[in-house]
Amino acid sequence: MKRYLIFIAIIIFSGCSEVPVTIPEFVPPDTEKVVLIEELTGVSCPNCPQGALKLKELIDRFPNNVIGVSIHGEFLAEPLDNSKYDFRSELANDLENYLKPIFGKPAAAFNRVQQPDQAEFAISSVDLWTQFVEAELAKPQVMGLSVATEFNEATRELKVDVDIEPLQNLDGDLRISVMLIESHIIDPQKDVAVIIDDYEHNHMLREMLTAFDGNSLTNNLIANEFFSTSFSHTLPDEDNGLWVAENMEVIVFISKITPDTKEIFQAAKSYILE
Repeated sequence: MKRYLIFIAIIIFSGCSEVPVTIPEFVPPDTEKVVLIEELTGVSCPNCPQGALKLKELIDRFPNNVIGVSIHGEFLAEPLDNSKYDFRSELANDLENYLKPIFGKPAAAFNRVQQPDQAEFAISSVDLWTQFVEAELAKPQVMGLSVATEFNEATRELKVDVDIEPLQNLDGDLRISVMLIESHIIDPQKDVAVIIDDYEHNHMLREMLTAFDGNSLTNNLIANEFFSTSFSHTLPDEDNGLWVAENMEVIVFISKITPDTKEIFQAAKSYILE
């Protein structure tokens, strides 16, 4: 009997030994497809710093395949008592309404695709964001897109040149959108029950050189035939830490509008000052 108990004890202790877990090395996606994440946020939103951290994590994880923009629409975006700036704008409100329904903030849209089995268009569950990025990156790439900028520091005139290479024939209501975003803006942000006075706001939408839902591009793109276009804009003078050219980027993306979708095919970005 004693031998039997000893045998059982040996089995129990040996079964409790730690087995090392091998975490597979992350392999970047083998694609040049780029996903645009449009994050809906606000300085009075107590949970929005969590969304900002997740957006940074996704950009860092997929540096060649993810572009982010943070949009301060009306909801939970009113300035705090010690705010220097009011980040709200009619443009941000238009985009926030365009990306509804949402159940709260932070929320994010991924290439403006309605995600399967989700009632929201912009997803407020931050834990789901990674899987939606991966799902978009798994789709076939249908076009190449590049953007180049020229900026005259004396006149603050910006020129944006865009080259589009369709990889297959594309037709329908195709639109181009051009955003200006700015990072490293220091201003208060609510974070759960506290206010962070020196919070750094990044990827913030500042202006668009097109309509908020895009300008008509063409109704027909032919595979392997380049299509080029350009835009110009004069930046306002620097204003108390805003409109700082070296902190600004241009985002360009191509979308297709139908009664059922407003999907973004491809996105690209460039710093104003390279």
